[in-house]
Amino acid sequence: MSAASAPPTRFLCASPDAARRDWLQRALADAGAVEAAPCDAAGFIARIGESAPSIVFVDFSNAGASTLAHAARDAFPNVPIVALGTLATPAPALAALRAGVRDFIDIGGPGDDVLAIAQRLIDERPLARGEPPSRHGKLTVLLGARVGVGVSTLAANLAVSLQRRGTRAGRAMALLDLGLPAADSALLLDMRCELHFVDAVRNLRRFDDTFVNTAFARHASGLALTTLPADLAEMRAISFASAVSTLNRLRAYFDHQIVDLCGFSNTEFVGETLQAADEAWLVCDANVASAVSAMALLDALRPADENAPPAKIGLVVNKFDAALNFGADQLAQRLDLPLVGVLPERAQALGRAVNQGRLLADCAERDPYVRALAPLLARLARLHGELPDEAAHEPKARGGRLSARAALDVAHLLPNFLRRS
Repeated sequence: MSAASAPPTRFLCASPDAARRDWLQRALADAGAVEAAPCDAAGFIARIGESAPSIVFVDFSNAGASTLAHAARDAFPNVPIVALGTLATPAPALAALRAGVRDFIDIGGPGDDVLAIAQRLIDERPLARGEPPSRHGKLTVLLGARVGVGVSTLAANLAVSLQRRGTRAGRAMALLDLGLPAADSALLLDMRCELHFVDAVRNLRRFDDTFVNTAFARHASGLALTTLPADLAEMRAISFASAVSTLNRLRAYFDHQIVDLCGFSNTEFVGETLQAADEAWLVCDANVASAVSAMALLDALRPADENAPPAKIGLVVNKFDAALNFGADQLAQRLDLPLVGVLPERAQALGRAVNQGRLLADCAERDPYVRALAPLLARLARLHGELPDEAAHEPKARGGRLSARAALDVAHLLPNFLRRS
């Protein structure tokens, strides 16, 4: 690759001190661009996964620096970590050593030292044996307004359809079923999952091309699968930071991950996963009870810090039936979410497919439910730079988006406390 076509060198700096970030940018101006990174573990790991930096710099004057360094090393063991601090006070240097960070930059020193260290680390960083070129994969999270709204069914059909679509381009997809009831997707896909998610988190340091290709269960389509363990108590043995790190680490091996989080009760983990996601959809039935549950979930996921940006979540209306006069557009407006998909009520067709041990997407490509997946697949395709079919651009409600006259405004159905001024 010529210098003209080589991607620009990126550096990440996790420091709450803007002056230190500016100093680092000036020192590395001839080498690349320095980008600010969040100083919380989940946000930091997510940013590394998104930007694929050559080096990450962690300011060890920050109290949480050791946590950031450990999380980055676990999730991205081949990305060099450099500590920032001042030798005038020995505490940052000692903390960096205890965290396993061997390179330390004194912000009171000459900028030439920074450039020399950065160049050495870049030169010393060959692609690890057995490590695939980073795919910079995408992450889509599926939430459910309540258990039973059809998230597992959507996740399985969507993931297999995405895998079949991506096979032609050599893309690899994964379905991470972290929803409840546990391992529903394994039943829908007629698979047995030997490596559950807790195992994956515990083996994070072993991740390489061979491990990922052999340890994860594979569907006939090529889709990789992992689920929650049968004993949910095992989830207590892992930290949520390490779980999020695992999701971000898997970006290097899968072009796209579909993560089913319907029914997952820990809103802290769900919130951190949403911050790491490229797409997030809330699946909601077209009825009042589901709408009330959706509002409660959205309130629970609202950041405690009022200055923190809210997660970007789209709405998928499931089990839609125009005869019920419950408008998808109006529901999206009341939940204050963009409408990204409308799936028709197809309980009998979906049930017959499950009873045959098959997915509806595999056995009935022209079924209304399968055809309604097209806008969702098109939306995900755009994340990979594909140009989707024009017909798949907009979600439709049973042959066309409902007009205001065709459906009763859901405001008349929802309790008053759901209405927003």
